Amino acid sequence: MVKAVVFDAYGTLISTGTGSLDAAQKILTLHPVPMSAKTFYADWKKYHRQHIDSLTQFVPEETIFRWDLERLYEQYCLPGNAAEDVRIMLDTLGNRTAFPESRGIVEQLKRAYTVCIGSTTDTEPLMRDLNRSGIVADHVFTSEGLQVYKPQKAFYEKILAALSLQPEEVLFVGDSLTDDIFGPKQVGMKTCWVNRKGQEMPTPPPDYVVTDLTGLPAILEDL
Repeated sequence: MVKAVVFDAYGTLISTGTGSLDAAQKILTLHPVPMSAKTFYADWKKYHRQHIDSLTQFVPEETIFRWDLERLYEQYCLPGNAAEDVRIMLDTLGNRTAFPESRGIVEQLKRAYTVCIGSTTDTEPLMRDLNRSGIVADHVFTSEGLQVYKPQKAFYEKILAALSLQPEEVLFVGDSLTDDIFGPKQVGMKTCWVNRKGQEMPTPPPDYVVTDLTGLPAILEDL
């Protein structure tokens, strides 16, 4: 029997919108190069994942963003000061808007379940986004608070320990196959993939799939 639902934050409850792409474009205007903001940001995300996966000791995500930009400036031979210019990207954090259904679904599920958020992010910008959107969870777990990043097993194990629940009593809901599906399945959690972009079904598949959060209550009724 499921007793708790853990939501990923960005891409699941909260839309990232175009803020990151807009920030990439602003950075490129400082150092004009024949490259699209989309390509620049795709490389940024690649380095961000590499940096997180290579950590042997926890560092805040804000620091990792600076490392990402340093690598990009090195790759493209750009003369900028990454420690200063990264503020353009960091300023987009904490200024994002929830998907239309998010607040209502969270409130509905809180009547029957412990509702949590489990997000790879620093705590302060996430709390600003949640407060602005009026989303109130029973517990908010961040990589900064847990001192570990998804998809390391310890991220999910620490959530289970904090909730005093067994893996089969928790449904993890998120949009990232790596962080929100394959990661929680490592420890035995049930998973629900929020496939807002109509991506192809992975192998092995998630336990459940929804196109947005409105499909979640019906799934929980059967658990």
